Amino acid sequence: MASKIATHLITGFLGSGKTTAIKALIAQKPADENWAIIVNEFGQVGVDQMAIETRDDLQLTPLAGGCVCCQLGGELYASLKTLLETQHFDRLLIEPTGMGHPAGILDTLRKPVFKQHLDLRAVICLVDPRQLADVVLNQDQTFLDQINMADVVVANKVDLAADQDLTAMDSLIESLYPPKQHYLHTRQGVFDMVLLDCVRDGLFQSVFPASHPHHETHQHAADHPHHPHAAVVSEPSQPEPCRPVRQISKGLGRVSCGWIFHPDDIFPFDELEALLAGIDGAERIKGAFRLGLPWVFVNRVGAEMDYDHISYRRDSRVEIIAQQPLDWDAIEAELIRLVEIGVTSPYRKL
Repeated sequence: MASKIATHLITGFLGSGKTTAIKALIAQKPADENWAIIVNEFGQVGVDQMAIETRDDLQLTPLAGGCVCCQLGGELYASLKTLLETQHFDRLLIEPTGMGHPAGILDTLRKPVFKQHLDLRAVICLVDPRQLADVVLNQDQTFLDQINMADVVVANKVDLAADQDLTAMDSLIESLYPPKQHYLHTRQGVFDMVLLDCVRDGLFQSVFPASHPHHETHQHAADHPHHPHAAVVSEPSQPEPCRPVRQISKGLGRVSCGWIFHPDDIFPFDELEALLAGIDGAERIKGAFRLGLPWVFVNRVGAEMDYDHISYRRDSRVEIIAQQPLDWDAIEAELIRLVEIGVTSPYRKL
């Protein structure tokens, strides 16, 4: 079977510098690679693709007149099929319109017809830090979701941003859960193309970054040294269906246990809600879960628990914080049991 095609989603709101970033990536392209690039513009007259030079090793497919996340979903499907059937390329870059919500694109790329051909890697979001000062934009769900669902966030145009803009940007990224795999400052959209090849199964970021962490990683036999004053940075095996990766960290009088599940694992909402509500001794539970097509963010503080739909699509994961270790084995067994029944369980609308 031929190797899968590395596939990347380059997102960001209007004016964040997506096309400039793609041009900078093209400048780093290995000479022996052929790339396909899908550029989506909201208007009927395509302009962005004009900024990308025409070359034999670049296959450019413009999609104008709407958003591939919604109105042009069918055109994206058809364009991908045509590319796969008629063109040979080693890497695929997709640039949605700045006003588009990328979750729909990820769902399309996960369809069985494409999943067997495409290797979906890191979702990269470019952000102009000055945009955070825009009160209206700061409340825009698409703008916020583009940041939330990204694996890598690139703060672009930092040479034009004020110190308070950069501070606000840094604080926002530090507050996000699940954490970002990479976050960097740049100008002119330039970043190392090695970031394109980040896998989407990210590790946990320790909730106790200044402590001496204790590592406990299932599916990973090698012992890891203790690194004082560092977050949990062990490298566990990747999760497999119904076989999550577990990590534990300790510090500041608390213990944290978290699990990362395979992207194909699906949870039944009613049973998941009952399980998380019934865990005694947990001070905080936070998690992102795939319920089928929808994904949900769960946040429990003490006995209070709330839910919200989330655009995150990398994997399902949950982290539990308590004063004392809980029965992690029993909790893990229950989570796996839910995954085993999740495929056939109906989804109850929140």
